[in-house]
Amino acid sequence: MTKQSPSYQELINNAIRKLVIIITLSISALTLVVVGVQQYVQTVHDAHGQMMGLSRANIDDIPSFIHWNSQNNRHTKQNTVIRVKTKRSSITAASSRSGQEIMTTSTSKKFITQRKISILPGQHIVYVRGYGLFLFYSRKNNDTTYQIWTSLNRLISSLFLLLIIISIITFVTLGFGTWWAQQLATKLSAPTIELVNETRNTIKDAEADQPTLKVPDSPKEIKELGNAFNDLLKTQNQRLQRERDFVSNASHELKTPIAAIRGNINLIKRHGNKHPDVIPESLGFIDEESMRMQSLIENLLHLSRADRAELVLENENISDLTQRIAQQYQTSIAHELQLQIESNLHIDGNADTLKQIIVALLDNANKYSPDKTPITLKLKRVDGKVQLSIADLGIGIPDDQKDLIFQRFYRVDTSHSTEIKGSGLGLSIVSQLVKINNGSIEVLDNKPKGSIFMISFAERA
Repeated sequence: MTKQSPSYQELINNAIRKLVIIITLSISALTLVVVGVQQYVQTVHDAHGQMMGLSRANIDDIPSFIHWNSQNNRHTKQNTVIRVKTKRSSITAASSRSGQEIMTTSTSKKFITQRKISILPGQHIVYVRGYGLFLFYSRKNNDTTYQIWTSLNRLISSLFLLLIIISIITFVTLGFGTWWAQQLATKLSAPTIELVNETRNTIKDAEADQPTLKVPDSPKEIKELGNAFNDLLKTQNQRLQRERDFVSNASHELKTPIAAIRGNINLIKRHGNKHPDVIPESLGFIDEESMRMQSLIENLLHLSRADRAELVLENENISDLTQRIAQQYQTSIAHELQLQIESNLHIDGNADTLKQIIVALLDNANKYSPDKTPITLKLKRVDGKVQLSIADLGIGIPDDQKDLIFQRFYRVDTSHSTEIKGSGLGLSIVSQLVKINNGSIEVLDNKPKGSIFMISFAERA
């Protein structure tokens, strides 16, 4: 069973919930550590202060201890047990939470007799059975030993209470954070869901022209995504329209020679026996139209291969290649071919397709050039690129049609006149072959009239 991917809303919700938990726990842990350390340091400071006071008092009997105990102001908030041992006596004083002091003799020191376990020797922390954790300090001055136990139970209780309060705050914050994350995730994901629904409604009929999507103004990323979708739909619509035009034009181009062939065959059937003289003429028409159909089909195959071609480009001396093609082509046309070819120019290309490009453009110039006008073929280096141009003095191409002539079956003469032979696929094939040779092609105006087909290739280093 395929695991369902989480939605955009769920991802946002989970991410915000985790963020709230991490922030709350981090602040809570930091608060516990800071408060705990601060109170612990204060307790240690108070215990040290009391120990120093005991040492300085030089207590060696009960009256002096009572005097010190009555004069000493203990600031610690923790319960404290103080013991002074001399040669003659042992005194213990304990301060309770209420601040009262209880004097005991050595025979009634229950606290003193309890087992004490050292927890952290370096920090003087001990556990007194039945009483809890204490800070323990001991100092000997001559024959007097001073001992002090400061309880940590109140500190622990305070931290435990703080932990409970923080836990409550954490749960409340988590609940509010979850609700807030849900609201925020819903708000953030709404434009995305809207865009998805728009897209689904758009792609229900893949063959129809796709309308543009309604794009939300915010957030910026969704707006850019929607605009990108619209650009894609626009390109798709243009592609669909080109395919429809291609099918329509191909049908028209194929229908014409087929109709001519069928007409001449019927003519032979009806009148061939009585008028044998129509047979050679009809066969001539059939041969001419079948050749036209064959040329059209071959061009369609060339165009199909050019669309899917993946060529291995090699180092080609385009100067030598262009020179050879021009010399061979000159013998087959009546127009003068003027050459301006810079020597030793190299590009990464495919020799067969480069030859096909040059011959197709020379054919096009030959078709549209008036009699006794020259065709100029130039090859030169310009700003690190190799430019190949073929210029004629023909009828020219209007500016609004310069990009359209590379579409399949498109002709400047939209009446499909048979005065100029051709299928209207030649320039479309050239455009595709230029592209797979990593070049670019554009059409410029020739002066005083005519057109220039300019191809640019990156020069090989």
